[in-house]
Order: sequence, then structure tokens, then C-alpha cells
Amino acid sequence: MLDETDLALVDGLQLNPRASWASLGAALDLAPITLARRWQRLVRSGSAWVTVALSNRRMRGAVLEMSCRPGTARSVALTLAELPHVSSIGVTTGRYQIFALVLAPTLPAISEVLVHRLAVPPDVTALHSYLYSGLYGGVVWRLGVMNRERAEQVREDPGPAPAPMRSFGEGDRQLFLALGHDGRRSYNDLAAELGTSPQAVRRRLDRLRRNGDITFRCDVARPLAGWGSMAVLFLSVPDGDLPVVGRALGTLPETRHCSAVPGPANLVLMVSLRSLEHLDEVLGRIVRTHPTVTVVDRRVVLQQVKIHGRIVDEQGRSVRVVPVDPWAAVAAEPG
Repeated sequence: MLDETDLALVDGLQLNPRASWASLGAALDLAPITLARRWQRLVRSGSAWVTVALSNRRMRGAVLEMSCRPGTARSVALTLAELPHVSSIGVTTGRYQIFALVLAPTLPAISEVLVHRLAVPPDVTALHSYLYSGLYGGVVWRLGVMNRERAEQVREDPGPAPAPMRSFGEGDRQLFLALGHDGRRSYNDLAAELGTSPQAVRRRLDRLRRNGDITFRCDVARPLAGWGSMAVLFLSVPDGDLPVVGRALGTLPETRHCSAVPGPANLVLMVSLRSLEHLDEVLGRIVRTHPTVTVVDRRVVLQQVKIHGRIVDEQGRSVRVVPVDPWAAVAAEPG
């Protein structure tokens, strides 16, 4: 398990993933060099990491469920985890043994991936897909261990969006991919890879963030932070209530993914859990707070294999990076 200082450091980086060690040190009352060394230890052990994600308006996605031949679920999950447009994947209980999140830059692109370009392993016996019709939360989450005063010291205000808005071009994509291995890479390091200047990288990155094109996320080996399990919930919400319920559930401290999907179960919610008993508490809270919601199905995640571009072990530690690339399976340029 991580100690309280490590948890506070991760929480601070979840609020502001590219915060300076000086600002984090001021908030946590620790020397910047101490925090930098702690972070390097966490990264080297795979216990925590920072990466980058596309915003909802720059990305389309789908939730996949797959049934597999007996005894093959983990090998199928590991095979699919090598695909950069499969952002997250895990093995679950229930009729379908695998869930996965697949990303692409546009609706035609995600359709092309699902119909023609998804390399489905031969041990998959059935596949069910749900397209996102809205994404309500979970891309960015936090441990919530810092108090409000300390959190406000760390929280970043990206400033107003620049005008006019610009399209997401090839240079933006290359910067996004360069940040896939480490969202805290320096401007100098990024510039050397991309063949440009640190000042140009900083301007581009600032514009993308202020536009809301990308966001940074700090993740942690969840079992080491007390989140030992996970569940996938399929909920039915009256259409008129869906936006309000989706936004509310998207902000639950347990939420790691919340998307609207067409179908009888029109909201998919993925939650981290302290224990299996925690699932009953979460479900009870949902139906008490939102009495129009019906729980259609629930699945316990037996093992996560990939979390937003990170292959993880049974303790949730990152062991290898397959950077998320929503453009990987489509020929069209992003836009």
C-alpha cells in the first residue's frame, strides 16, 4: 500500500498533472526535491503515472463486450491490449468475459474500426458493441485525500479558450502521441523528439489545453491506494433524465467511466470499489438518489489488463506502455 505522503502527491498531480514540484511542495509542506524523488520512485515501480487523453469532442468511442472460449479470456485480453486504439480492457464475470473501450477520432472512424478493422482474436465467440452517445465522466478522477485549502493551492486554471478555435491537426496528433509515455515530459524533451523548439511545444500544448482538446490524467495502481476491485454497471435511465443522471454519476468518487449508449441499458458506469460489499453500497446510493434508474446488469472486474494505455499487473502496477492512439486503425487524418 502507498503511504499518506504518496497518496497526497498522487492526489495533487490528479488536480494538476503537470504542476511544478515547487507548487506541489508548497501545498504539501514538503521540499520539492523530496516530492520529485518520491514521484520517480512511484513511476519506476509502476505505482503511478501521468498520461494524456483526448477530450470528448475530439474523440468517439465504444464499449465492447466479448465472450471467449473457456480458459482464453486473459490471453484474448492481452492480445487486444496491444492495439493502441483499445484504451482499456479487463476480464469480468458474467456472460461476456471481457470489456474493452475502443477509441477513434470521428463517428465514421469508430464505425470503420468496429465493422472492418478490429482484429478480433479467434477465441472470441461473441461480441457486443455500444457506441458512446455521450461521455459524462471518469477520464479524470482523483483520490480526494487533500483538503480543500491544499487542493486550491495546486488546482490549475487553464485560462480562457483562445479565439478563433483551430482544427486538430497532424502536429497536434504528434504531440499527443509523444505525451503517451509520460504526460510530464519536459518541453525540451518533447521538442527534441518533434523537431521543433521548446517555445513552440509550449504554445501548442497551452492552446490544446485551453481549447479543451486534451486533458492530462494522473493514475495510480488502484489496489495500492485501497481500490481493490471494480465493477461494470449497465443502467436504464428515462431519456429525459439521462443528461442529469449521467452528469451526477460521472462525478461520483468511484466513477472511472460513465457513458451514454443507445439501447435498453442506456448508461454504462464503471466504478472502482474498496470491496465487493462496496458495490452494494454504490448501487443503493444510485437508486436512492435517482429513483428512475434501473440496474439492468452488473459485472465484477476480475482483473484489469490495460488502463488507458498502460498494461498492468495483478496489483494494478504499470508494467508496459501501449500509448493510446485513436487514429491507429483508420487511414483518415484526424479532424
